[in-house]
Amino acid sequence: MEIKAIMSSNVISVTPDDDVKRAATLICLKKISGIPVVDGSGKLIGMISEKDVLRAIYPTYQELFENPEEFKAYADLRRRYGETTHLKVSQIYNKRVITIGPDTPLLNALSLMITKRIRRLPVVDSDGKIIGIVSQGDIHQALFNEQFLINK
Repeated sequence: MEIKAIMSSNVISVTPDDDVKRAATLICLKKISGIPVVDGSGKLIGMISEKDVLRAIYPTYQELFENPEEFKAYADLRRRYGETTHLKVSQIYNKRVITIGPDTPLLNALSLMITKRIRRLPVVDSDGKIIGIVSQGDIHQALFNEQFLINK
């Protein structure tokens, strides 16, 4: 079975100029873990995930080491939440994105996800435009259905 048979083709995306607040809101409301970032022509240029948003909110080890007192107070962390919502997606998204094509076999995509430790893969056409997205759960469900339900 190939990815095109199970991918979600109704892909929600954001642009680099969108506010992080918009991306975080979509992540929460749609109950997804990440969103593709596309340019004006719809070409995939990266991904923004809930981890990217959290990294922007919480202090790095270096920040904690250099100024531990700043992050002990609730108000300081609350301030960082507010500051993060005003950032642009371009400031925190991951530009190194792994993609697959619609003809990729399910097990190849799953192997890639496992070895690269990623939870979702954007599906792109030959021009690099996003045409779908697939998660590990989508692949597992399709494989389970194929092996345990269809063959019985």
